Amino acid sequence: MIMLKSDVYVVKQILKKTTAKMFTDLKIGNKIMFSIPITIAGPGHNTRGGIYASYITVTNLDTKDTRQISFNQIGHILNYFKLIPQCEKFT
Repeated sequence: MIMLKSDVYVVKQILKKTTAKMFTDLKIGNKIMFSIPITIAGPGHNTRGGIYASYITVTNLDTKDTRQISFNQIGHILNYFKLIPQCEKFT
């Protein structure tokens, strides 16, 4: 299986509190990464029942906590944080 992985991102600022699991415990300075396997979308190999949302695995690299969240949900939750790529200067 092929796994797509993001760069490492650092939490620079928390803009709003959230009750979403794992995200409630994020702290400024935590490093997170996103990953998703390349697979057929839907409930197994037969997609006649419709296409379902794909799930991204979010990993807090500091605590090793992971959470799977849909593409639909993650955009909303990420609006609560300011993230910067780890390679950028943390100022």
